[in-house]
Amino acid sequence: MATGSITSLGIGSGLDLQDILDKLKAADETSITIKENKITTLQGQVDAYNTINAKLFSIKSQALNLSLQSNFMNNSASVSDEDILTATVGDGYSEASYTIEVAQKAQRNSWESTGVESKTDALFTAPESGIADHDTTAVINSDETLRLTYGTYGQISTDDRIATGTTDDTFAINGITIGAVTVLDNDSDGALVAAINDKTNEHGVTASVDENGILTLVPLNHSEINVTMDAGTQTVFGGTGAMSNTGQEQMDISLTAGMTLEQIVDAINDSAVNDDGDGNTLVTASFVLGDNDDYYIRLSATSGGNSADSEISVSGFDWIAADTTVAISQGEATMVVSAAPGTSYEEMAALINDAEDNPGVTAAIIDNGDTDAPFQMTLTANNTGEAARISLSNFAAMTQVTGSGEETLNARFTVDGIAYSRQANTAITDVISGVTLDLKNLGESTLNIEVSHESVKENIVAMVEGFNDLISYVTGTQAEDDTEEDADTESPLDGLTNANRIVYQLKSLLTSVLDLDTDYTSLADIGLDIARNGTISIDEDVLDQAIATDPDAISALFLGDADEDITGIADKINDALSEMVSTTGIASTEIDQAETRITRLDKDIETETERLTRKYDTMSLQFASLDNYISQLNSEASALESLINNFNTSSE
Repeated sequence: MATGSITSLGIGSGLDLQDILDKLKAADETSITIKENKITTLQGQVDAYNTINAKLFSIKSQALNLSLQSNFMNNSASVSDEDILTATVGDGYSEASYTIEVAQKAQRNSWESTGVESKTDALFTAPESGIADHDTTAVINSDETLRLTYGTYGQISTDDRIATGTTDDTFAINGITIGAVTVLDNDSDGALVAAINDKTNEHGVTASVDENGILTLVPLNHSEINVTMDAGTQTVFGGTGAMSNTGQEQMDISLTAGMTLEQIVDAINDSAVNDDGDGNTLVTASFVLGDNDDYYIRLSATSGGNSADSEISVSGFDWIAADTTVAISQGEATMVVSAAPGTSYEEMAALINDAEDNPGVTAAIIDNGDTDAPFQMTLTANNTGEAARISLSNFAAMTQVTGSGEETLNARFTVDGIAYSRQANTAITDVISGVTLDLKNLGESTLNIEVSHESVKENIVAMVEGFNDLISYVTGTQAEDDTEEDADTESPLDGLTNANRIVYQLKSLLTSVLDLDTDYTSLADIGLDIARNGTISIDEDVLDQAIATDPDAISALFLGDADEDITGIADKINDALSEMVSTTGIASTEIDQAETRITRLDKDIETETERLTRKYDTMSLQFASLDNYISQLNSEASALESLINNFNTSSE
């Protein structure tokens, strides 16, 4: 600790005043040096106890692993034929073996069209009217009525409110029997609606009743609804059972003899009945030049189509054609595509693939290699299984391939003779607990779940090595590869009673004996040894033999026996170390006390330094005055001596 000095001190007097001052200062600074050395010692203890805590946490982590049942059951799965299936298993499951037979893999539902010569061939043909002019040629010879329908065909409603009664046993929708249902007036308890909707997945129809008691049936896949009813059902359905299509608007447009296509287009577009009630046209008519250089009238939804309620129907005129509305469904999701007359196979595939509400279907144009008709359109479900089965409405060009007839699309397999059906071939997790199955091919394979004890051994060895490392650190026991210089270095924990208490507590934990009815009741039984110098080790050959001989006993040693209220060694160690690393543990307490003493010593050093600085600043000034005074005396003495010498010389 330097308090400052005047380096020119003593020049005037010739005395080494600076050296005197420095020696006095060094003597006074001895107490500061002692405090600084004490701080160094205390800081070394703080660092050492922090190291102890870190090592305790590491041991605690290993003990925690050994206190978990799942870590004693690290599983692996193997199958006898990985060409048939593969499997993975999580940890914590018992050894087991299963026989698995794959009868069918889950498949993607697929449809195909007949082959055509070119992918640009028309899928929905335009009429061949033979009319060369749209504005001069009369296309009708007498007055006629053009009847158009707009909207969903399949939505039907009862003409009268639902009445009290019981439906017949034969009551069915689309061939699926609903049976006898007792119905209150207006279906006020919802029994009829519930009975119908309970089988929606089978018949594809949803039911609802409004506040007036009118029953409405709506198809999920945009198809016609067939209701089977006898007298009892008819009574319930408003007395007569009559149902009307309420999803369509009917438009009757008067045409007069001699009208051209252009005039008929205007008549349709300007008709008062072609209106949604808000002044918006429902159907747009236009004349189109076909591929045969003749004209026809195209009817399209003004809204743009592509919805179930925009279907247009017309019949009886060979020079008029409406857009075709196709419905493609998967489960409860339905995509509707409106295709203009003349739409080709290639164009239709694009319409399907680009649709925003595509439920999960991919359309493609394939070349099957046939010489005359190589191109086909296909529809394939993006996912496997029955949930992804495709339903088509108004798309007669397509024929079902995969999944046709009674063939299921689900994967079918047995586990030990018990039959299962799943939507997919991969990531099957709900058949064997903890196991994920991936089906590859048809056939039989054996699945074996095995328990590996290697990680248990690794955790035990790591925990013991952690104990040995910590005890060696506290006691100062040197490893064989330590240098002589390291061996001579004094440990900051030497002589600290509380540090030795930690060692004592650790050894007590390691020598615990449990009251278990097995051959392994202590760590010593599985190879633990504490040497005379305090170091510990474990004989891995003995440990291997113990694990191989009785793994359940090893598990009981570390996990204990809940039925007998015996706490396992792992929990004993984990609980004890939790206390040792807590804020009230030995290491944390010693750290707090040492840091408090360091803070106090730092304050004492600061105060003492300030005092000595002031003292020696004052003494430096005093020594400077003394040096100046002595310098004056020396000057006077020299002058007097010179005078005397001169006097003596003159006397001679």
